[in-house]
Amino acid sequence: MTALSSFFAHAAFVQMAMCSLLLAPAWRSNRSVRLFSLLLLCGCAYLTDALFGPFTRLSGLWWVNHIGGNALAGVFWLVSLSVFADDSDLRPWQYGVASLTLVIPLTVSLLAVLTGIDLHGIPPLRDVVVYGAMALELVLIAHAMYVVVAHWHSDLVQERRYARGGVIGVTAAYLFSVIVIEQVLNLESIWLGAIKHAALSILMLGVYWFTFSLRQDGLLAQRLRPTSGFERPPAPLTPELQTIRDAMLVDHLYREEGMTIARLARHLGIREYKLRQLINGQLGYRNFNDFLNHFRVEEVATRLRDPEHQGETVLTLALDSGFRSLSSFNRAFKMAHGMTPTEYRGAMSD
Repeated sequence: MTALSSFFAHAAFVQMAMCSLLLAPAWRSNRSVRLFSLLLLCGCAYLTDALFGPFTRLSGLWWVNHIGGNALAGVFWLVSLSVFADDSDLRPWQYGVASLTLVIPLTVSLLAVLTGIDLHGIPPLRDVVVYGAMALELVLIAHAMYVVVAHWHSDLVQERRYARGGVIGVTAAYLFSVIVIEQVLNLESIWLGAIKHAALSILMLGVYWFTFSLRQDGLLAQRLRPTSGFERPPAPLTPELQTIRDAMLVDHLYREEGMTIARLARHLGIREYKLRQLINGQLGYRNFNDFLNHFRVEEVATRLRDPEHQGETVLTLALDSGFRSLSSFNRAFKMAHGMTPTEYRGAMSD
């Protein structure tokens, strides 16, 4: 069984290393690819113990395993946000939170090296450090699962939606299970090691398939600048597209809180899969929230140009158009117009 576990560990290690190398050409241009490659490299570091260990504490390979293994949960959380979240950019505080899964145990280890004080030998402090770090990892992975569920329906490209939901969701479940089994329950077994490495190897086969078979609409496709909606639609408009246009430009359904593609489909009397095809294939949107935000942003832009609305704050205009926060509105507006709403208002009044 040890040989079987070693075989699957080697297979997973090679797959992760090769996948990271194959993604290298896109590292500079695609943030999701960079984060995903970092996740794969952390996975390689985590497997060094199974391949070459056990290590002497504080040896070179021990540090590689220590850093890679502890960084896994935080990097995975950033990958899930980068792939699924609505916002175009990750914020500094999110990187900060993710780094805590590494910073906490790394600080403890460096403290032991520099001062000789090993907090693991002090029961109260050991419990705070060990269980605090473990709780943070579980919370981040659980939130990644939530992100998958909350944003899964927003992706209008069906094949990519299933790929992202499957890979990110299954990976989250895998990491969660490993942490619970190894750190919470402290279960150890040759069979468990073989199953863990076999599952990881199979998971990597799925990652390979979805990453390199979906091409430009693949698992890690970069978020594009929203298109121009109905400004240059197919001519003439089909009855379905005319219905969608009226819902947005006449009924202003994008203002309604909690609008989803399923809810819009029911309102329009169009099957959800058909509505996805129309918004994606005919209007060029890959994400439903980008579709809604286009109309919200353009409504605010129109009001910012209107002297009658000069007395209204940007926050009021944003909330009236359907945005739930000023920060998400500012990001969407800047993506569409290349400047902040305040700069846009000033430029239009000059």
